[in-house]
Amino acid sequence: MFTPQEKKTLAGITFAVVARMLGLFLLLPVLAPYARGLEGSTPVLTGVAVGIYGLTQALLQIPFGYLSDRYGRKPVITFGFLAYIIGSVLGGLAWNIWSMILARLIQGAGAISSAAVSLAADLIREEVRTRAFAHIGASVGMVFALSITVAPVIAGKLGVPFIFYLTAFLSTVAMLYILFFIPEPKKHQEETGPLLKGMRRILRDRNQMMLDLSVGVLHAFLVSIFTVIPIELIDRYRFPKPEHWKIYLPVILLSVAIMVPSTILAEKKGKIKGVFLTGVVLISLGFLSHLILGGFWGVVLLLTLYFIGFHLLEPVMPSLLTKLSPKDTRGMSVGVYNTFQFVGAFAGGAVGGLFLKLGTTYMLLTNFSLSLIWLFLVYLWLSGIRLQSG
Repeated sequence: MFTPQEKKTLAGITFAVVARMLGLFLLLPVLAPYARGLEGSTPVLTGVAVGIYGLTQALLQIPFGYLSDRYGRKPVITFGFLAYIIGSVLGGLAWNIWSMILARLIQGAGAISSAAVSLAADLIREEVRTRAFAHIGASVGMVFALSITVAPVIAGKLGVPFIFYLTAFLSTVAMLYILFFIPEPKKHQEETGPLLKGMRRILRDRNQMMLDLSVGVLHAFLVSIFTVIPIELIDRYRFPKPEHWKIYLPVILLSVAIMVPSTILAEKKGKIKGVFLTGVVLISLGFLSHLILGGFWGVVLLLTLYFIGFHLLEPVMPSLLTKLSPKDTRGMSVGVYNTFQFVGAFAGGAVGGLFLKLGTTYMLLTNFSLSLIWLFLVYLWLSGIRLQSG
């Protein structure tokens, strides 16, 4: 059970993470069609506008993680929120594709994920930490379901700029909550070594690097899917944007419902390896199913299998990372992890722009091939390690 202070910490960090992820989730199903209509837009620039958010996230996760180790979590989180709020306002004001790309670039500078996850790890005991990350993951999953359900409706009635302004407001509230109601854990100035020395330790750690590569691939798939699939639904199947929630909502609710017992299985019954492998297998089968079936129902099956796999992996990976990384470089370790996550997101958007030009089949073939390589590497890695939790 969580202590009262852990509950308060968990609530605040969940709200902060959810507010930030709204910037990705609310925009994910509507940004590509909106950006495609901006002045100067091309398929490749549309993909860049969707994915470039991940580029500055990737560049800043490690420095922000290191700074949070050295000078404290909350100052870094506050600075990141301010950058994100400014970028969101600029996104609402964007008048052409280049101003949108700039706004998304600044939004991505709100790279608080490493500091926020490290804050949770600092303030929540290890024996309930997987459960805490599952709580955060379930909340993010529910927000994802809500976001992709209401985003097309909001965009249709109030416009995509309104979504940017809404996320700026929610991020302001989350920033103030963290600032005034969550304690700052003990600073690590004396424990934290030079940045490059810590980086060498992390990059030589096989376990951390496998988790880092995994989260990168997972989010590359996510963004590439949502760069291509919403436009495929509109152009190929004449399925209007405001109706997309009819696919997204049941898919996300099902995947989150499966995530909760799977997390308990991983934590309590020592089945972390099995849950991890199952997640990767389901993602591979999602791409294969759309390749084989094609058509509208191929899209539905792809999204269903992908998101079940996604939500199996989301709570397990960061929990494993905090267990496998030394305390004195935890913020930097999470920073590297989040760097790979957002490099993947950027790559997924950028390559997704090419897939818009080439066709959905190229996205499916590429992602299926990568998922098979990923599955093979994960199987070898898990076969060679021992985990206390399984």
